[in-house]
Amino acid sequence: MIPLLLSLAMMAPQLGTLEGYLFRETDGGAPRRPMTVELIDRDRAKYREQTAADGSFVFNKVQEGDYAIRARFSNYIVAESAVTVSSAGRNFTAVMLPKRWARGQTFRTVTADQLAAQSNRELQEKVRKAVRLAAKGDFAGAARLYEQAAAIGTQAELWDRLGLVYLRLERKDDALQAFEKAFEEDPEYLLPYRHVGTVYLEERRYKDLLAIAKRALEIDSKWLTGFCLLGEAQAKTGDLEAAQRAAETASELVRGRAPEPYLLLAKIRWARRDCPGARGHLARYLALNTSARELPEMQESLEMMQTCEPSRSNSKE
Repeated sequence: MIPLLLSLAMMAPQLGTLEGYLFRETDGGAPRRPMTVELIDRDRAKYREQTAADGSFVFNKVQEGDYAIRARFSNYIVAESAVTVSSAGRNFTAVMLPKRWARGQTFRTVTADQLAAQSNRELQEKVRKAVRLAAKGDFAGAARLYEQAAAIGTQAELWDRLGLVYLRLERKDDALQAFEKAFEEDPEYLLPYRHVGTVYLEERRYKDLLAIAKRALEIDSKWLTGFCLLGEAQAKTGDLEAAQRAAETASELVRGRAPEPYLLLAKIRWARRDCPGARGHLARYLALNTSARELPEMQESLEMMQTCEPSRSNSKE
């Protein structure tokens, strides 16, 4: 009987708790109205909760594993990212509601359904089919439909979505051209700047990254992501003081609620051999994004932090 009970206990799913909050990239505040937060497994919502007035949420008795976490208002998907739930330790995630348009506009067109609803039925059907194909991993089919949709009604969101699909197809030149089309259609639509900046960062095109970050900040001087891109570019080109100012500004814009600026600050402190400062910022980043602990590169960073020794100049400060 005892071996049987032990066997059953080993087979039982391991459960954990996931806590977190939603915050607006515009100002770090909570959503202005309650929102639905879902944990998605295999394209289906496995768990669902509502946010409290301060934007917080708690999922109890969640089977451990990797999920997509999705913030939704009515039928509109506002934000989506990845999260890992473990049965051991604390699970926490801060989910940002992105600022999509310059000068304070968080939402104007959020989802494919919203985008399609603004145009004719033919466009509506093509966009919906493209979304379904992309969700299934058929990016070639999705690209064809987005191309057809863009020929019917060119809009910044359409070109941005097409650019993202091109990236999944490893067609970077086509993706960058699509993002430029998005800029032409609506220069105040911010998401393409983020996507172009991410490409430049991955390709180590730091001068181009610096240029696109400055271009975005000329359009919106209070955009968190713009300052994060700027800080990354400045750090990679050796201007650590400017990079630190950019990262601190990014964090201040959202009242310290976003994890990304803390990771950038940790990198900057590490580059300056300020070991205590780097460890402190990295700890804050991981407190707001516990899923990152599972990443191999984060494990390496944590090991390096443990053996870090400050430079003589920092030890004298």
